Amino acid sequence: MNKKLLFFSAMALISFFAGIMAFMSQNSEPITIIKNMKHQMPGYAIFTKDGDILYVDNIMTIKKSILGSTIIKTDEFKIYNPIGIVENPPQENIMSIYEKALESLNDDKKVLIVYIDGLGYDLYEKAIEKGFVPHISSMGTAVKALTVYPTITDVTFASMVTGTTPVHTGIMSREKKLLKIPTIFDKAAEMGKTSKVIEGNMQIIIDEVETILNIDENNNGTIDDEIYKRALEEMKNPPDILLIHFHSYDDFAHKYGPSSEKALSQLNMLDSYVKELVDRFDGNVIITSDHGMHDDNE
Repeated sequence: MNKKLLFFSAMALISFFAGIMAFMSQNSEPITIIKNMKHQMPGYAIFTKDGDILYVDNIMTIKKSILGSTIIKTDEFKIYNPIGIVENPPQENIMSIYEKALESLNDDKKVLIVYIDGLGYDLYEKAIEKGFVPHISSMGTAVKALTVYPTITDVTFASMVTGTTPVHTGIMSREKKLLKIPTIFDKAAEMGKTSKVIEGNMQIIIDEVETILNIDENNNGTIDDEIYKRALEEMKNPPDILLIHFHSYDDFAHKYGPSSEKALSQLNMLDSYVKELVDRFDGNVIITSDHGMHDDNE
Protein backbone atom coordinates (compact mmCIF):
# COMPACT_ATOMS: atom_id res chain seq x y z
CA MET A 1 0.00 0.00 0.00
CA ASN A 2 1.57 3.29 -1.10
CA LYS A 3 0.55 6.25 1.01
CA LYS A 4 1.94 9.54 2.22
CA LEU A 5 1.20 10.64 5.79
CA LEU A 6 1.10 14.29 6.80
CA PHE A 7 0.22 15.56 10.26
CA PHE A 8 -0.60 19.22 10.85
CA SER A 9 -1.14 20.28 14.46
CA ALA A 10 -2.31 23.84 15.05
CA MET A 11 -0.29 26.01 17.39
CA ALA A 12 -1.58 26.58 20.89
CA LEU A 13 0.93 29.04 22.29
CA ILE A 14 -0.27 30.95 25.37
CA SER A 15 -3.96 31.64 24.82
CA PHE A 16 -3.73 32.96 21.29
CA PHE A 17 -5.11 29.97 19.53
CA ALA A 18 -7.71 29.21 22.16
CA GLY A 19 -9.51 32.52 21.83
CA ILE A 20 -6.72 35.09 22.19
CA MET A 21 -8.35 37.13 24.94
CA ALA A 22 -4.97 37.37 26.67
CA PHE A 23 -3.14 38.37 23.51
CA MET A 24 -3.48 42.10 24.16
CA SER A 25 -0.91 43.03 26.76
CA GLN A 26 -1.92 44.06 30.27
CA ASN A 27 1.31 46.03 30.80
CA SER A 28 2.73 49.18 29.23
CA GLU A 29 3.52 47.51 25.90
CA PRO A 30 0.90 48.07 23.16
CA ILE A 31 0.74 44.42 22.11
CA THR A 32 2.25 41.07 23.07
CA ILE A 33 4.43 39.25 20.55
CA ILE A 34 4.27 35.46 20.75
CA LYS A 35 7.60 33.83 19.92
CA ASN A 36 7.35 30.53 18.10
CA MET A 37 10.22 28.17 18.90
CA LYS A 38 9.67 25.26 16.46
CA HIS A 39 9.40 24.79 12.68
CA GLN A 40 10.26 28.45 12.25
CA MET A 41 10.56 30.75 9.32
CA PRO A 42 12.00 34.28 9.68
CA GLY A 43 9.81 37.33 10.09
CA TYR A 44 6.41 37.91 11.61
CA ALA A 45 2.81 36.86 11.07
CA ILE A 46 0.44 39.71 11.90
CA PHE A 47 -3.21 38.85 12.54
CA THR A 48 -5.55 41.64 11.42
CA LYS A 49 -9.00 42.57 12.68
CA ASP A 50 -10.64 41.69 9.36
CA GLY A 51 -9.43 38.07 9.49
CA ASP A 52 -6.25 38.17 7.42
CA ILE A 53 -2.69 37.09 8.21
CA LEU A 54 0.05 39.35 6.88
CA TYR A 55 3.59 37.97 6.69
CA VAL A 56 6.33 40.61 6.98
CA ASP A 57 10.11 40.47 7.21
CA ASN A 58 10.51 43.32 9.67
CA ILE A 59 8.51 45.41 12.11
CA MET A 60 9.91 48.91 12.44
CA THR A 61 7.71 50.25 15.25
CA ILE A 62 4.72 49.32 17.40
CA LYS A 63 3.05 52.34 18.97
CA LYS A 64 -0.09 53.45 20.74
CA SER A 65 -1.78 56.55 19.35
CA ILE A 66 -3.16 59.25 21.65
CA LEU A 67 -6.61 57.81 20.90
CA GLY A 68 -5.54 54.35 22.04
CA SER A 69 -5.09 52.66 18.66
CA THR A 70 -2.22 50.24 18.17
CA ILE A 71 -0.22 50.99 15.02
CA ILE A 72 2.36 48.65 13.52
CA LYS A 73 4.71 50.09 10.94
CA THR A 74 6.55 47.71 8.61
CA ASP A 75 8.78 48.27 5.60
CA GLU A 76 5.71 48.27 3.36
CA PHE A 77 2.65 49.49 5.24
CA LYS A 78 0.91 50.40 8.48
CA ILE A 79 -1.47 48.06 10.28
CA TYR A 80 -4.01 49.47 12.70
CA ASN A 81 -5.25 47.58 15.77
CA PRO A 82 -3.94 44.12 14.92
CA ILE A 83 -5.18 41.15 16.89
CA GLY A 84 -1.68 39.88 17.55
CA ILE A 85 1.74 38.94 16.23
CA VAL A 86 3.69 35.68 15.99
CA GLU A 87 7.45 36.06 15.67
CA ASN A 88 9.22 33.44 13.54
CA PRO A 89 5.91 31.79 12.64
CA PRO A 90 5.68 28.13 11.60
CA GLN A 91 6.40 27.40 7.97
CA GLU A 92 3.04 25.68 7.58
CA ASN A 93 -0.49 26.82 8.34
CA ILE A 94 -3.84 25.05 8.33
CA MET A 95 -4.56 26.51 4.89
CA SER A 96 -1.79 24.27 3.55
CA ILE A 97 -4.25 21.37 3.77
CA TYR A 98 -5.98 22.63 0.62
CA GLU A 99 -2.72 22.52 -1.37
CA LYS A 100 -1.68 19.13 0.02
CA ALA A 101 -5.05 17.64 -0.89
CA LEU A 102 -4.86 19.19 -4.36
CA GLU A 103 -1.40 17.67 -4.87
CA SER A 104 -2.87 14.24 -4.17
CA LEU A 105 -5.70 14.80 -6.66
CA ASN A 106 -3.23 15.95 -9.31
CA ASP A 107 -1.24 12.75 -8.71
CA ASP A 108 -4.44 10.70 -9.11
CA LYS A 109 -4.23 9.59 -5.49
CA LYS A 110 -7.13 9.54 -3.09
CA VAL A 111 -6.73 11.56 0.09
CA LEU A 112 -8.09 10.96 3.58
CA ILE A 113 -8.28 14.02 5.85
CA VAL A 114 -8.69 13.11 9.52
CA TYR A 115 -9.69 16.24 11.40
CA ILE A 116 -9.35 16.07 15.22
CA ASP A 117 -11.03 19.18 16.56
CA GLY A 118 -9.15 21.16 19.22
CA LEU A 119 -5.89 19.17 19.32
CA GLY A 120 -3.23 21.88 19.35
CA TYR A 121 0.48 21.21 18.93
CA ASP A 122 1.43 21.61 22.59
CA LEU A 123 -1.49 19.41 23.66
CA TYR A 124 -0.43 16.77 21.16
CA GLU A 125 3.12 16.77 22.53
CA LYS A 126 1.77 16.33 26.06
CA ALA A 127 -0.41 13.46 24.86
CA ILE A 128 2.65 11.77 23.34
CA GLU A 129 4.58 12.10 26.62
CA LYS A 130 1.69 10.54 28.54
CA GLY A 131 1.24 7.70 26.05
CA PHE A 132 -2.27 8.60 24.85
CA VAL A 133 -1.53 8.70 21.09
CA PRO A 134 0.77 5.73 20.40
CA HIS A 135 -0.62 5.01 16.93
CA ILE A 136 -0.75 8.55 15.57
CA SER A 137 2.69 9.41 16.96
CA SER A 138 4.15 6.31 15.28
CA MET A 139 2.99 7.55 11.88
CA GLY A 140 5.51 10.39 11.71
CA THR A 141 6.45 13.75 13.18
CA ALA A 142 3.73 16.37 13.50
CA VAL A 143 4.30 19.70 11.77
CA LYS A 144 3.37 22.79 13.74
CA ALA A 145 0.91 24.87 11.74
CA LEU A 146 -0.42 28.37 12.21
CA THR A 147 -4.18 28.65 12.55
CA VAL A 148 -6.46 31.57 11.68
CA TYR A 149 -8.49 34.04 13.75
CA PRO A 150 -11.12 33.80 15.18
CA THR A 151 -10.10 30.37 16.42
CA ILE A 152 -13.50 28.71 16.26
CA THR A 153 -14.37 25.63 14.25
CA ASP A 154 -16.55 27.24 11.59
CA VAL A 155 -13.85 29.79 10.78
CA THR A 156 -10.90 27.42 10.83
CA PHE A 157 -12.73 24.70 8.88
CA ALA A 158 -13.55 27.20 6.12
CA SER A 159 -9.89 28.21 5.84
CA MET A 160 -8.72 24.59 5.81
CA VAL A 161 -10.89 23.62 2.83
CA THR A 162 -10.45 26.84 0.83
CA GLY A 163 -6.75 27.46 1.41
CA THR A 164 -7.18 31.07 2.44
CA THR A 165 -7.90 33.35 5.39
CA PRO A 166 -11.29 34.39 6.83
CA VAL A 167 -11.18 37.79 5.15
CA HIS A 168 -11.52 35.91 1.85
CA THR A 169 -13.81 33.06 2.93
CA GLY A 170 -16.32 35.45 4.50
CA ILE A 171 -16.66 33.17 7.54
CA MET A 172 -15.82 35.08 10.72
CA SER A 173 -18.23 33.53 13.23
CA ARG A 174 -20.52 30.56 13.87
CA GLU A 175 -23.23 32.17 11.75
CA LYS A 176 -24.05 29.79 8.90
CA LYS A 177 -23.23 31.58 5.65
CA LEU A 178 -22.28 30.58 2.15
CA LEU A 179 -18.57 30.60 1.46
CA LYS A 180 -17.38 33.40 -0.80
CA ILE A 181 -14.89 31.19 -2.63
CA PRO A 182 -14.65 27.57 -3.87
CA THR A 183 -13.42 24.72 -1.68
CA ILE A 184 -11.13 21.78 -2.37
CA PHE A 185 -14.33 19.77 -2.85
CA ASP A 186 -15.41 22.14 -5.63
CA LYS A 187 -11.98 21.78 -7.21
CA ALA A 188 -12.29 18.00 -7.04
CA ALA A 189 -15.67 18.16 -8.78
CA GLU A 190 -14.14 20.26 -11.57
CA MET A 191 -11.58 17.47 -12.02
CA GLY A 192 -14.32 14.85 -12.21
CA LYS A 193 -13.49 13.50 -8.75
CA THR A 194 -15.70 12.77 -5.76
CA SER A 195 -15.74 14.07 -2.18
CA LYS A 196 -17.53 13.35 1.09
CA VAL A 197 -17.47 14.80 4.59
CA ILE A 198 -18.45 12.71 7.61
CA GLU A 199 -19.67 15.04 10.34
CA GLY A 200 -21.41 15.18 13.69
CA ASN A 201 -25.04 16.24 13.98
CA MET A 202 -24.78 19.43 11.94
CA GLN A 203 -23.09 20.75 8.83
CA ILE A 204 -20.31 23.15 9.82
CA ILE A 205 -19.81 24.98 6.54
CA ILE A 206 -22.47 25.56 3.90
CA ASP A 207 -21.13 23.84 0.81
CA GLU A 208 -22.37 21.51 -1.92
CA VAL A 209 -20.13 18.62 -0.86
CA GLU A 210 -22.02 15.52 0.26
CA THR A 211 -22.04 15.66 4.05
CA ILE A 212 -23.05 12.63 6.11
CA LEU A 213 -24.48 13.67 9.48
CA ASN A 214 -24.60 11.45 12.56
CA ILE A 215 -26.34 11.40 15.92
CA ASP A 216 -25.47 9.84 19.27
CA GLU A 217 -27.47 6.67 18.69
CA ASN A 218 -26.22 4.83 21.78
CA ASN A 219 -26.44 7.87 24.10
CA ASN A 220 -22.86 7.52 25.33
CA GLY A 221 -22.20 11.27 25.28
CA THR A 222 -20.30 11.46 22.00
CA ILE A 223 -21.03 11.09 18.29
CA ASP A 224 -17.49 10.12 17.34
CA ASP A 225 -18.13 6.38 17.63
CA GLU A 226 -20.99 6.77 15.14
CA ILE A 227 -18.75 8.88 12.90
CA TYR A 228 -16.10 6.16 13.09
CA LYS A 229 -18.54 3.39 12.15
CA ARG A 230 -19.76 5.40 9.16
CA ALA A 231 -16.18 6.07 8.13
CA LEU A 232 -15.42 2.35 8.19
CA GLU A 233 -18.28 1.81 5.76
CA GLU A 234 -16.81 4.44 3.42
CA MET A 235 -13.45 2.65 3.48
CA LYS A 236 -14.97 -0.11 1.34
CA ASN A 237 -15.23 2.30 -1.60
CA PRO A 238 -13.91 5.71 -0.56
CA PRO A 239 -14.34 8.89 -2.59
CA ASP A 240 -11.32 10.76 -3.92
CA ILE A 241 -11.45 13.11 -0.91
CA LEU A 242 -12.83 11.83 2.38
CA LEU A 243 -12.80 14.25 5.31
CA ILE A 244 -13.69 12.81 8.73
CA HIS A 245 -14.34 15.34 11.49
CA PHE A 246 -13.98 14.04 15.05
CA HIS A 247 -15.40 16.36 17.74
CA SER A 248 -15.12 14.49 21.04
CA TYR A 249 -11.66 15.60 22.17
CA ASP A 250 -12.67 19.24 21.77
CA ASP A 251 -15.99 18.60 23.52
CA PHE A 252 -14.38 16.80 26.47
CA ALA A 253 -11.54 19.34 26.66
CA HIS A 254 -13.99 22.23 26.96
CA LYS A 255 -16.02 20.37 29.58
CA TYR A 256 -13.25 18.85 31.72
CA GLY A 257 -10.05 20.60 30.58
CA PRO A 258 -7.73 19.72 27.67
CA SER A 259 -5.23 17.88 29.91
CA SER A 260 -7.88 16.10 31.97
CA GLU A 261 -7.96 12.32 32.21
CA LYS A 262 -11.38 12.23 30.53
CA ALA A 263 -10.28 14.35 27.56
CA LEU A 264 -7.03 12.43 27.10
CA SER A 265 -8.80 9.08 27.41
CA GLN A 266 -11.15 10.17 24.65
CA LEU A 267 -8.15 11.22 22.57
CA ASN A 268 -6.73 7.75 23.14
CA MET A 269 -9.94 6.30 21.71
CA LEU A 270 -9.60 8.55 18.66
CA ASP A 271 -6.02 7.35 18.30
CA SER A 272 -7.30 3.79 17.88
CA TYR A 273 -9.93 4.97 15.39
CA VAL A 274 -7.29 6.73 13.31
CA LYS A 275 -5.10 3.62 13.22
CA GLU A 276 -7.91 1.48 11.82
CA LEU A 277 -8.92 4.08 9.25
CA VAL A 278 -5.38 4.70 8.03
CA ASP A 279 -4.66 0.96 7.82
CA ARG A 280 -7.71 0.46 5.60
CA PHE A 281 -7.18 3.47 3.33
CA ASP A 282 -5.25 3.21 0.07
CA GLY A 283 -4.07 6.73 -0.65
CA ASN A 284 -2.49 9.75 1.02
CA VAL A 285 -3.47 10.72 4.55
CA ILE A 286 -3.56 14.13 6.24
CA ILE A 287 -4.15 14.22 10.00
CA THR A 288 -4.91 17.70 11.25
CA SER A 289 -6.41 19.84 13.95
CA ASP A 290 -7.96 23.26 13.52
CA HIS A 291 -6.88 25.09 16.68
CA GLY A 292 -5.57 24.45 20.16
CA MET A 293 -6.63 25.40 23.66
CA HIS A 294 -5.08 25.65 27.10
CA ASP A 295 -5.84 24.80 30.69
CA ASP A 296 -7.23 27.59 32.86
CA ASN A 297 -4.11 27.66 35.00
CA GLU A 298 -1.69 28.10 32.08
